[in-house]
Amino acid sequence: MNIPIIKQVPPERVGGKTLFCSTDGRFFNANGRELKPTFNPGMQHHNGGSAYPKMRSFSNRLCHHLVYETFIGPRTPGMEIDHINGNKLDWSLSNLQEVTPEENRRRARILRIIRKCAIADNTPELLPENRSREELLNIFQSFTFSTPEC
Repeated sequence: MNIPIIKQVPPERVGGKTLFCSTDGRFFNANGRELKPTFNPGMQHHNGGSAYPKMRSFSNRLCHHLVYETFIGPRTPGMEIDHINGNKLDWSLSNLQEVTPEENRRRARILRIIRKCAIADNTPELLPENRSREELLNIFQSFTFSTPEC
């Protein structure tokens, strides 16, 4: 059993305020109270996708960016943070990885194919969210789009 590590979000990332986050993607105020991010489904992400939750009372930054930057450090300019299992609400550190925009789009396409095939074959154990990080990273590395979709 992995016990989550809790660390203070760098104050410059949250306007000098005190915010803590854990490696399992949860957020806490200075009194230890768990905070829930703001999610506005009517908003669009900068790339045209669905909106991502933010800790609005602390920052306009995306939750997955805050977790990544708290434990790993500042993002490299031009890079994106990928949710490895495709679940945009899973902000656990083990589900986040810095990748190029092209690789992020490629992985999203692979995950759509995996999800489509798992649903078509009625094999929920093959859904991305039911696979390990290592298994998904191996799939991303070895997948070629010449492979039939199902």
